[in-house]
Amino acid sequence: MNFFCAGILLLCTVSVANADDRQVADAWLEAYQAQDFEAMGALLNESSRFIDPTSFGREGFDGPIDWMGPDAILSGIRAWGVTHAQYHFDDVFTSPGRVIYRGSIDVTYGTEDTRYSYNFPITTIITVESDHIAEHRDYTDYDGATALTHD
Repeated sequence: MNFFCAGILLLCTVSVANADDRQVADAWLEAYQAQDFEAMGALLNESSRFIDPTSFGREGFDGPIDWMGPDAILSGIRAWGVTHAQYHFDDVFTSPGRVIYRGSIDVTYGTEDTRYSYNFPITTIITVESDHIAEHRDYTDYDGATALTHD
């Protein structure tokens, strides 16, 4: 009986941790979509990592997307020149310490006069530790991107 009660207590503790992780991960993605660098910076720490292994070895990239620490992460994201981003989730689920988002993202680059928008199929895995983003990991289908038109 004691083993059973301990197991139930452990499951409840893990569920609460996942709810907190989901809140932190959702806050990160909201700030990321809004390009709110102050809010993003508040969720990062010196060991935070932003990586997209699907960017490695691709032409047209200024090196692979693999940044450590708030300064490198925020500088890298700023360099993209994104003016708007919007995730469309097909599925979101949690695993202890991680939130997995599957779907696509609409991204707009440029200025009001010259805008380029694309929809990228993407899986994003956010790892949360101590209420901070330990890792933002994207798997982006760059070859599957579609151009979006502006009205």
